[in-house]
Amino acid sequence: MYAMRHAPFVLGFLLAACGSVRDTRDAGLEAVVAPGRGGQDRSVTTGAVRLCPAMNNVEDDAARTYEVLLHGGLVLVPLDVGYGLVAIQEQAVQQIYELKGRPLTKPCVTVATAAIRDDVALPIDAEVLAWIDEVVRMTPLAVVASLDPESPLLASMSPYVRAQATQSGTIALFHNAGPLVQRLAELALADGRLVVGSSANLSGTGNSIALAEVPGAMRRAADLVIDHGPVWYGEEARLATTILNLTTGTFQRKGVNFRLIQRAWSARFPQHEAALAS
Repeated sequence: MYAMRHAPFVLGFLLAACGSVRDTRDAGLEAVVAPGRGGQDRSVTTGAVRLCPAMNNVEDDAARTYEVLLHGGLVLVPLDVGYGLVAIQEQAVQQIYELKGRPLTKPCVTVATAAIRDDVALPIDAEVLAWIDEVVRMTPLAVVASLDPESPLLASMSPYVRAQATQSGTIALFHNAGPLVQRLAELALADGRLVVGSSANLSGTGNSIALAEVPGAMRRAADLVIDHGPVWYGEEARLATTILNLTTGTFQRKGVNFRLIQRAWSARFPQHEAALAS
């Protein structure tokens, strides 16, 4: 499942068997080799990619995690770029900031699916939406979008949680974060809720690529800890997710697969200068 979710795409069908390939020439994406879990390389090339599903029990872990979050708990989970802390209720969100030493002026990210994005964000240009949906089939990507003040999902948040999940009329939406959190977001969406979170490391330090690297205080504070071993992008300099600010058309953070994403954005939207925002 891990490799399938990150494979480059062609608008059509998915091949699920290990060893299957799909054409990527129509994607407009350059070749990239991304380290896989347990030291395996996942090769993404202009032409084809090998698909091989992982074996973790995502459905059960997502269900257990969601139950804890509903009751106000804090859960430590694996994402593809590092371990993270996720929450729904106010007390758990407060814990994230306290444990990380994170300034309250820095918002959490919201775990997103296309349906979540369409609810919480103001309408996005159709061509930009198509580009996002294409890119997130192969790599994690966070986008900053203008929030819809009439969103039913945002209305489900307490004032504190909403304040910490948004900033200046925008919201950061984390797409393709990993199989577990993506399924978690789907469960929350079915209940009219959102899952927010942040990386499980002290503010200003690199991502924790294995559970043992997560600060002990965070592991002890979590009401549930899910260990899936080393994360998918664990050998990429502990990079976080690349962030594209859709309100300005610029990249806000240079993270995993930044050059690949930047080239794809520039090729599709040459009117935007695909550079890091100052």
